[in-house]
This record gives sequence, structure tokens and C-alpha cells, in this order.
Amino acid sequence: MAKLTLPLAALLLVALAATASARALDVSLDDRVDPVAAGGELVYEIDLDVTFVTPAPGVRITLHLPQGTSFVSAVRQPDYAPIDAEVVGDEVRFDLGEEPSCNGRDLPACAAIWALVHVDGAVDPGTILAATAVATSSNPGSFPTDSHTVYTSVGSLAIRRGRTNFSAQPGRDRIQFEADVARAGWESPNDPLPPTIDLSDGIRVLLGEAGEAPVVDVTVPGDAFVCIGTASTRCRLANPKLWRPLGLDRLNVFFPLSFAQRNNATVLVRSHNLALPPDVGPDLELTIEAGGETYTDTALHEVKGRRLVYTKTQSKP
Repeated sequence: MAKLTLPLAALLLVALAATASARALDVSLDDRVDPVAAGGELVYEIDLDVTFVTPAPGVRITLHLPQGTSFVSAVRQPDYAPIDAEVVGDEVRFDLGEEPSCNGRDLPACAAIWALVHVDGAVDPGTILAATAVATSSNPGSFPTDSHTVYTSVGSLAIRRGRTNFSAQPGRDRIQFEADVARAGWESPNDPLPPTIDLSDGIRVLLGEAGEAPVVDVTVPGDAFVCIGTASTRCRLANPKLWRPLGLDRLNVFFPLSFAQRNNATVLVRSHNLALPPDVGPDLELTIEAGGETYTDTALHEVKGRRLVYTKTQSKP
């Protein structure tokens, strides 16, 4: 039998097509607001990459919305012009037609879709909103269906990490929480909102068991912070020693870039020299009061030696 041979260029083209077809249509979904307050709005960013050597025909992106949310509007890069969508039940369908190859050498950047979604005010804090984006093509053989799911917390504050350390020396226990503060979304990066948390009039921090009197209750004036950075800003206590007698050792607030993927302000709180009962919990609560707003979240813990490590109540399950 004669041996079949192909020119090198043809072999490379076949190999490229085989590789590209495995992920020729690649969709990813992210939430630009997490957590989101009940009654507020969040922005889903839908990124679509076409990595095949030819355009993808008949492309449709379907955004499956979580229960308790509703579609408001959508825009698309690069000029953030409004785009049409068909809403059927909990599905938001974007019929894009032919989509060109993108993000490669000498190719244009892929154009993301920003979908503005309203969260019903009756959604309970602590609810996890799971949204899924699905990309399909009229040529599924070369452009297989792809999907991606993202999880968003509902609430005014989302504790991401936390722990309580019990010291061998009495009266030197500590609690530390890192949490994201909820904020509203926006339709495009041309009209970003300022950070949600306002430090100008000071900030009040409360730590303790949910429903009980706090073990830390400290109010820090705005002029007690030192802040660095302009595009992104980090603020911390200028003189932590002043607040340690009140049980507060550390208070940091980070404001990321306006156009960062998830641009909620982050708060880091650490107490100083507490005398906690050994049966504290089973949950602890962090409350932040600033700018006339109150943000709060409660985290459950599990015992690990002389520490309590807190589970995430408002993040991906």
C-alpha cells in the first residue's frame, strides 16, 4: 500500500484545526460586583473567545439568571454600545451572528458583553446566586458548545476569611476577619460609581457573637487613617497603639482600581488582647458602620486546635 503523505503546511493546518476545534468557542463569566446588596444591581461580564482559523457562524450566548434576579440591559465592548437581548423566562439570549477570530496575533481583541442585572429586594442575605453563560454556534462540529458558571453573594458584607486564636496567656485572644463590602454596579466603565464605603466621617467596627453584646465596639474618626495610592488606595490606622486599649489592633481598607474585575472595597479587622469564653460562638458577626450605611455578615466556625477557623457564608459553595 502506498504511503500517504501531506505537505508540511497542510499538516500544520490540520493540527491547528484539531487543536482549535477543542476550544474554538470559549465563554467565561464573571461578576464585577460581589457581594451585591438585595435590591441592588450587579454586572455580569461575558467574555467570548473565538480561537478557530475561521469565524464562528450563528453564535448565540445564553445567560441563565439566578432565581430572584431580572435582566435590565446590556452593552458590548469596545464602545459599550447597547445590544439587543431576548428574555425568555430566566434566560437572556444574545444572538450575535458571525463572530470573527479574536485575541490572536494581528487579530482584534475579543469583545466582552456587560449585562446589568437587578437583584430583588426580597432575596435573603447569605443567598448564593449561581449564573451560567452558554455559547453555541450553528456549526457545533467546529465550534462545540461551551459554558461557565459564576457564584455571587447577596448581602451587605461578605466574610471571605476569618479566624479566632485563643492564647495560652489569659486575656490575649484575637479575632481577625477579612470581608468585602457590597456596592452597586454600573452599565459601562464610562460611569463608575465611587467606592461604597465612605471613611470621611469615620468608621465603627463591631465584633462579637450574633445577637449578643459585641466584644469589640470601636469608632475611628476619618482623620485617624493614613491612605496611599490614587488609582487604587490602601488606608490603615495611622497610629494603631491608640486603639489597642479599646480592643482594636488593625483596621485596613482597600479600594481597588475603578475598573478592576471585582471592585468592592475590602476591610481587614483584627482585635487586640481579648478575653473570650472558651465556648464562644458557634458564630461570630462583623458589623461595619460608615457613611450612614451599615454592613454586616455572620460566619460559622470549626474548631482547629486552639483556633476557630470560619467558613465562608457568602461565596461559592
